[in-house]
Amino acid sequence: MKNTLYLSCFVVLMLLSTNIQAQNLINLSDWVQGAGSTAFLEVNGDPANNIREWGIGPYGNRVMLWKGVGGVNDANAGWSSKSFEIDHRKMYRFTIWLKKTNSTDGYSYFGCANVNNLDNTLNANPYFWYGDLPELDKWYLVVGYIHGSADPSTTYYGGIYDGVTGARVAEIQDFKFPDYVTATFHRTFLYYDANANDRQYFYGPRAEVVDGNEPTIEALLGINKSQAEVTYFSGKVGIKTSTPREYDLAVNGKIRSQEVKVEAANWPDYVFRKDYELKPLAELNAYIKEHGHLPDMPKAAEAEKEGVSLGEMNKLLLKKVEELTLHLIEKENQLQQQNKRISEIEQQLNRINQK
Repeated sequence: MKNTLYLSCFVVLMLLSTNIQAQNLINLSDWVQGAGSTAFLEVNGDPANNIREWGIGPYGNRVMLWKGVGGVNDANAGWSSKSFEIDHRKMYRFTIWLKKTNSTDGYSYFGCANVNNLDNTLNANPYFWYGDLPELDKWYLVVGYIHGSADPSTTYYGGIYDGVTGARVAEIQDFKFPDYVTATFHRTFLYYDANANDRQYFYGPRAEVVDGNEPTIEALLGINKSQAEVTYFSGKVGIKTSTPREYDLAVNGKIRSQEVKVEAANWPDYVFRKDYELKPLAELNAYIKEHGHLPDMPKAAEAEKEGVSLGEMNKLLLKKVEELTLHLIEKENQLQQQNKRISEIEQQLNRINQK
């Protein structure tokens, strides 16, 4: 029984590992022990200061690391990858694990190529981030996003993640592809570190399409649900749709849930204030005849085309219910006054008939 369980776990882990690697556009087939460039990663600085060796990686196990050595106030270590093809209409995610030891001399860099800023201005030397990591002797996952050429978003989704807690400790810059670009590349460096005792460690470079098939940030961090109570996803999610537009979650289909909570502000209790101007029924009748719907409510064609906001629609419906309640109270008061008047008239008629 135990052997079967161990085998099942091993198969699941192998499938997950294979799936993660299959998404990666960075060729790591010759990321093996040695120095200098690989077939896909062109070395930055002196090849002798770029060493691939065994060490303890961000997940606490023994892996092959890329070690950069300080000592030169110029290009120290790292790489620029060879160009790879992209579809400018799609979003891409670039990631790299980084750890710096000994001192904060020099700067770490992480970037790409052939992109614009999110406002569509040209960026000839694009870096998602450069600077010092938050702490020495600690692994951080650096995540950068390149938006599709037609994406109107100006929100930065990238960030630096603590390799122990999984917390997003810093926001970094995003870019977007111009509509004529067909390729880009992955680059990360240690620069201007004259301290020969400094080391910059690189691990797990990735580039992949953001289409729902890519590993989650949680998966890249290697943090399971027992370690991280919150799963963070920095991109947009489309289910049965590839164009979520301005929505963080877009579903082209049905949703079933036990409960949906919508945050709401400006709840329409103001309808019951003494200074609220309640439209007379005659005025409402004229509006309905002219427009074909109640005031404040969307037209049918608009609702069918654009959909409706649950929070806003619930507020509007409650407002109409409260206005209807006020009209009913008003009619009830009028009815009571009429009944009282009718009763008085009946009493007068009875007195006359008794004479």
